[in-house]
Amino acid sequence: MPTRRALLGGAGATALAGAAGAGLGLGVRQGRAAAPDPDGPLRIAYLPITDAAPLLIAHARGLFEQAGVAVAEPVRLRSWASMGETLLAGGVDLVHLLFPMALQMRLDLGADIRVLGANHVDGSALTLGRDVPQTAALAGRTLAIPAWYSIHNVIVQQMLRAEGLTPVVRRTPSAARGEVTLVPMAPADMLPALDAGSIGGYTVADPFNAMGETKGVGTIGRFLGDVWHSHPCCVTVASGSLLRRPPEQLQAVADALVLAQQACREDRDAVAEELAGTYLPQPLPAIRAALTRQDAGHAHVVNPSWRGETIDFTPVLRPGFTTRLVEEMRGTLLDAPLGELARIDAAAAHDLVVDDAALRDAASRLDPGSLAGLDDPEEIAP
Repeated sequence: MPTRRALLGGAGATALAGAAGAGLGLGVRQGRAAAPDPDGPLRIAYLPITDAAPLLIAHARGLFEQAGVAVAEPVRLRSWASMGETLLAGGVDLVHLLFPMALQMRLDLGADIRVLGANHVDGSALTLGRDVPQTAALAGRTLAIPAWYSIHNVIVQQMLRAEGLTPVVRRTPSAARGEVTLVPMAPADMLPALDAGSIGGYTVADPFNAMGETKGVGTIGRFLGDVWHSHPCCVTVASGSLLRRPPEQLQAVADALVLAQQACREDRDAVAEELAGTYLPQPLPAIRAALTRQDAGHAHVVNPSWRGETIDFTPVLRPGFTTRLVEEMRGTLLDAPLGELARIDAAAAHDLVVDDAALRDAASRLDPGSLAGLDDPEEIAP
C-alpha cells in the first residue's frame, strides 16, 4: 500500500518538487467519512488552471443555484497534492482532479470518492525553456510534471521515448545517455523554475503554457492533444458525502455542470473574462489565449486534423479511454508504487471508479451532441 505522501506528490523527489508533496507527513489511514448534509452548501475546490472552468462557470453564472443547489465560494488550492489531501479529508464535495490520481486514490487508498465524468479534453502542452529549442534538446535536463499520477506524465514519457530519450528519477540526468529527470511540481512553481533555469521544461495545463510564452520564459514545444487524440485530463470527482445526498441534488449538480461545459465550449471569450481576476490569478490575455487558441502556432504538430491545441469540454468519459489509460500507466515510469492498477483487469477499472449516470442523464437532455464518439477507439501517435 503506497503512503499518501508517495501517492500525492513525490516522496523521494528532489527539493525541486516544492509544494507538490513535501512536508505533508501523511499516513495511509483515512478519517471517518463526513456525514452528508443535504442542507449545507456545495463545497468546491480547484486549482487555478483552465481545467477548472466548468466548476467555476457553474458558480459564476449561478447554474448550481438555478438547479436548486446552494453553493459556497469555491476554494482555490495551489497543488494537486493539496487537492488530494483536501478531498481525502472530506473538506470538499466537488473538485476537478487528474484522472490517474482519482484512479489511484479510489483503488489503492480506498478513498470515499467517485468520478462523475469527464471535465475537459486536451488543454495541456509541453513548454520548453529559452535554451531548449526542441524536445530532443531536453537530454541532460530536468522536466517538471504536475504529479506522477497524471496524464501529463504518461504522454510526456511517450514523447520522450519517441525522441530516443530516457525518463529517469532521483538522479542527475546524463546528456550522453539521453536521460531526462522527471520531478513533480505544483503548477504555480513551474514558470518561475523555468525562468530561473532550474528545469529545462514543464508539462502542465493552461494557462501556464500560454503564460510561459506571453512572458517570454519559454515556448510551447508540442500540445499533448497532438499525441493522444482528445484525451480527458481532469475529471469531475464527487466526495462520498455528496454522493449520499438525495439523488435529485446530485442530478442538479450534473445538470449545472453540463450547462457550464456547454458555455465553456460556445462562449469562450466571455468565459475567459469571467475567470480572469475573480477565479484565476493569471492575466486575461493568457487565459483568453488558452481558451480561444485557433492554431498550434510554432509548436511541433504531427496530427493537424486532431486540433490538439484546442481545449474542449465534455461531460462523459469514454470507457475505452479508462482502459487504455490503465494499460499505458503500466509502461510509465513512476516514483511511487502502481499498486492495484498493476493488478486489476484494465477493462474493469472504469466501472470501479466512475459513476456517470447523472452526467449521462443531464447530457442526454441538455447537450445530446456531447455524447457522440464515446465508443471511438483511442488514438496515440507520439
